[in-house]
Amino acid sequence: MQAPAGGQCAYHPDVSAPGVCTRCGSFVCQACTRWGEGSLYCPRCFTPTLNRANRGYRFLANVLDSFVVSVPGVIVMIIVMVAGGAFNQREKNEDLVVLFGMLGLFGGFAVGIAAQVFMQVRFGQSVAKRLFKIKVVRVDGSPVELWRIILLRNVVIHVVSQLCGLVSIIDGAMIFGDEQRCLHDLIAETIVIDVSGEQ
Repeated sequence: MQAPAGGQCAYHPDVSAPGVCTRCGSFVCQACTRWGEGSLYCPRCFTPTLNRANRGYRFLANVLDSFVVSVPGVIVMIIVMVAGGAFNQREKNEDLVVLFGMLGLFGGFAVGIAAQVFMQVRFGQSVAKRLFKIKVVRVDGSPVELWRIILLRNVVIHVVSQLCGLVSIIDGAMIFGDEQRCLHDLIAETIVIDVSGEQ
């Protein structure tokens, strides 16, 4: 699509724009023009040809990553509660047993989260995504920052889901769209790709 005469580039206001982004309608100069599947895009909307991750692998990785975070906490809590049960028979202090059980639960969660953060920093993948050879990247294929993974892909969507449960359903269902991007992917400007071919 041709930009109207006198149109200026959205990224370089001092440069004339001969084209218009197919997706968002921004005017783009020659330097900002990106082509994908025969259509013109601006740098923000352009998604390079990347091998999208299999939906089934994404689902399994999500489930397994949830276990990596939650299971250590549950195991530690159970151990503490069982040990506390024996202690309680002598001391008769149920509140103390429950307190230690909750501390064990949160301590275990912290261990699971620490494992995920370590894997993300070390390999750029969570535990399960490394297992299934898939990876979260920016839409242009560049590495994704840790803060973006934690804050935009996880914290924001979980907080909003607590306020409105429908959001979590929409988030998961969006993976069946043409772009295979969940709501949290759109928020964080990320995609999940298959890296099984990488060494």
